[in-house]
Amino acid sequence: MIEREDLANLSLPVYFNEPLSMLQRIAEIMENEYLLVQANGQADSLRRMAYVSVFNAAQFNSIVDRKLKPFNAILGETYEYITDEYKFFGEQVDYRVSACYAESGSYEMHFDTSLTSHFWAQSLSFKPSGQISITLKKYKEYYIIDRPNVNAQNIVFGKPYLDCSGTSTAINMRTNEKCVLNFHGKGWSESSYGLLDGFIFNAAGERVIEIKGKWSKSIWITDLRTGKTEMLWRRNPELKNWEDYYCFTKFAMQLNNLPEKLRNYIPLTDSRLRPDLRALENGDIKLASEEKFRLEELQRTSRKYREENNIEYKPKYFTEQIDEVTKEKSYVFNRRYWDDRKSQNWLHLPKIY
Repeated sequence: MIEREDLANLSLPVYFNEPLSMLQRIAEIMENEYLLVQANGQADSLRRMAYVSVFNAAQFNSIVDRKLKPFNAILGETYEYITDEYKFFGEQVDYRVSACYAESGSYEMHFDTSLTSHFWAQSLSFKPSGQISITLKKYKEYYIIDRPNVNAQNIVFGKPYLDCSGTSTAINMRTNEKCVLNFHGKGWSESSYGLLDGFIFNAAGERVIEIKGKWSKSIWITDLRTGKTEMLWRRNPELKNWEDYYCFTKFAMQLNNLPEKLRNYIPLTDSRLRPDLRALENGDIKLASEEKFRLEELQRTSRKYREENNIEYKPKYFTEQIDEVTKEKSYVFNRRYWDDRKSQNWLHLPKIY
């Protein structure tokens, strides 16, 4: 086994990439954000936990049949995704760390993530560090969630695929209620792919709600107090001929859309303006390879200059601090991005492309 913190950031030929940046890949968590809106509307705190936990599990539906890796985010790269219902923003705050924030009228969510990788003979296992923090506004509840491993299987022989394994725990820091989900790695049978199960526990440690299903298809809950079973989430249908489009979900297909009106608002650091990513999307492999190499060399040069001159890089829109609840180091959104977007003041951002 080989363990490396930077294996996920390894530079590979461009044909190993899909035309999304890591920041856009992380933004795919927003596909099922409606579950957080529904959580905020539940009167029962244990049902709120159920919706929050299913939201956490459903995010992995986007890896079904995905075989390629996103472009590594460049230090200082940003990405925004704004709808009528919510705002999402991400920034690459360190060479290995992506920090993200999302908000709506129902919730706030922030998390930063980096990957520790374990290389086995036939697989790569990625363990995300950092936790997802979610606040439900109506009840002023603060949830801390850790995540399971994501595994790249059959990377040498056979049909490659992505899978999840391990345990994910969500804790309501106000009520001390907890959900523990077990993600079961795929066995010999195709029917075992995506299986998960777990329970929600009340503050006394008693099982109250059971969760079962597949993060690749649908997830159900059973209230052990009433015996009632209901489906909380079902995966959206696949697009026609989706294999021709990197097996992207419908939501992922939207993430690189750049209408002219939006181009006038976003900074030049936005992922949608990356020349290597755009070239790959347009099918120009030669140009994508050249631009990818150029941007990687630019990063190395900038990093060397900062190291030689003892210059500390500081993120523009996230502040590193200790979480008051978890006592862990995290990056907190400082909200200045929205002010800069309104004033179109981007002059302080680095030229990374």
